[in-house]
Amino acid sequence: MAAADGVPAGRTVVLVHGAWHSPWSWHRVVEELDGDGIPSTTVDLPSCRSGPDGAPLGDLHADAAEIRRTLDAYRDVVLVAHSYGGIPATEAAAGHPAVRHLVYVCAYMADEGETLVGYAVPDPGPDILDPPADLEFGEDGTVTVKPERAATLFCADLDPAAAAEAVRHLRPMSATVLRQSPNAVAWRTIPSTYVLTGRDNATPTPVQRELSVRAGQVHELPDSSHSPFLSHPKTVAEIIAIAAGY
Repeated sequence: MAAADGVPAGRTVVLVHGAWHSPWSWHRVVEELDGDGIPSTTVDLPSCRSGPDGAPLGDLHADAAEIRRTLDAYRDVVLVAHSYGGIPATEAAAGHPAVRHLVYVCAYMADEGETLVGYAVPDPGPDILDPPADLEFGEDGTVTVKPERAATLFCADLDPAAAAEAVRHLRPMSATVLRQSPNAVAWRTIPSTYVLTGRDNATPTPVQRELSVRAGQVHELPDSSHSPFLSHPKTVAEIIAIAAGY
């Protein structure tokens, strides 16, 4: 349903994927939201969206601008971001009149000056993301996750077939975003919820615990990997619905 000016009436959930991911990652959550009558839309981040020459199209601030363009189409939004997507979402939502609530799903709830590589943990152990060992940097300015490590890092609680499907949807991304920080911080003024995943090898759970103290509400999924939208879609949708006031 749309208002007289064409802008959708009612509250809409806007879903932002994480590094190397795509809007596909949200498909099971979208199905759950649809089943509950909750409208949603996804954002395809330019830093992970390849152009005709195969090169990523943008950096963190281009990602934030793309999110903001999506927000501009609505007047009442719950903005949900996964992992790296929390950083451009934090910038995009700052001062935007449509955003009523922020939901960070095992995401980097960054402050000004904080970067993705700055969250790397020392001596991570065999399963936790170790950027020097687990990432491959291309001459074209892209960075990818080594294929043999992707399932362990992102999908540790999925069965092998589901993990393999998720890994097939991963994409290269711009290496520039690894060292960029948000220009503005929405969570200082907008209510927020954090979804903490207890078996996360990509955004280490101890890092999440430190970040989640910035949120007004925290929901913990103790058995979830870095892909709760695939392994726990109903629970994630329920948390989003609570944040949205449905």
